[in-house]
Amino acid sequence: KSLTLNCGYGKGYSVLDIVKISKKINTKLRINFQPRRKGDVAQIYADTRKFKKILKWKPRYNNINKIIKSAIKWEMSC
Repeated sequence: KSLTLNCGYGKGYSVLDIVKISKKINTKLRINFQPRRKGDVAQIYADTRKFKKILKWKPRYNNINKIIKSAIKWEMSC
């Protein structure tokens, strides 16, 4: 039997939220704003209740600033 589980935080962030946080962390980032593409969803959130119930797991990191900072650091090291 197959099972689909959503992994996430149950909280959504807009692309603009992520851009603003990223710019605060690394002011050298270049951002190129473009119009929304046809078919882009306005909002999407992961419902993690089933994931947490079945696997008894929760994210280790839940601070979006730390997550973005870590991601930028990793990207810059490549």
